[in-house]
Amino acid sequence: MRRWIKNLVVITSLLLVSCSTPLVSTDTSPASSNNSDLIETEALSAPIEVQTVFGEALEVFDAPNLSLSEQRARQAAVKVRSLLQDGHGSGTYMIAYGRRIVVTAAHVVRSESVMAIDGRDGESVVGKVVFVDDDVDLAYIVVPEMETRTAIRYRPERKYDERLIGSKLTYTGFPSHHDLLTIRGYVAALEQKMIVTNMFGWFGSSGSGVYDPHGRFVGVVSGVDVGRFGFGLRIPLESIVWVAPASQIDHQMLKVRIKTAILPDTINAFPGAAAPRRGGLQD
Repeated sequence: MRRWIKNLVVITSLLLVSCSTPLVSTDTSPASSNNSDLIETEALSAPIEVQTVFGEALEVFDAPNLSLSEQRARQAAVKVRSLLQDGHGSGTYMIAYGRRIVVTAAHVVRSESVMAIDGRDGESVVGKVVFVDDDVDLAYIVVPEMETRTAIRYRPERKYDERLIGSKLTYTGFPSHHDLLTIRGYVAALEQKMIVTNMFGWFGSSGSGVYDPHGRFVGVVSGVDVGRFGFGLRIPLESIVWVAPASQIDHQMLKVRIKTAILPDTINAFPGAAAPRRGGLQD
């Protein structure tokens, strides 16, 4: 009987914890209709302690440090490389208009028509550049399916106005020699049709997909600011990062380019391209 009572107390305590946790946003107003299947997933900042009704601690669960949006970004982050030149940028593996794509910065692809996309565990595929907007600094690459990466649905942020100021942002990329750095920051200003943010950036992080807490694709990392001092001295300010906004491109043209893109059967034969599947298997 005492054991049965103790089990009942434990179950009751767990139910109380479940009922007291924050509710997940399910806003379906018109303002959020573009992302009705996405929810705000801010991570809790403290562990969850399960207690009995008498105050006895049963177990402590570590709350996740990453939001769902950040976890998805880490699973979709890729390196973007030229097949002809050294260096790399970052990108995000997505699904848009029924096709698999990688979004990166226009200055990463430069004038090249195909790019190498690196996943994990040595996986590398070759994609076709189908849309480039040099003014905004955004580029879209149609790619074959990747095994070591999980694509995010393409849900771009459409607004570009003062409502963005102060918004929390996050991106995952490959700055310098680092591997999968997840960076957080916020929108500090809107200048020259770009988004100015306060967060870390460095060479190699260009092209990283920038997301808000709701999972909306805000744009890509375009570059770090440059401080101007006397005597013509200029110093990179890595805490001021410029983001190329997805809201500024022609999405109707983008849709046409993506849906009509053709990946050649011989795309694996481009110089330096590895087989698109792990283990060297052909499609």
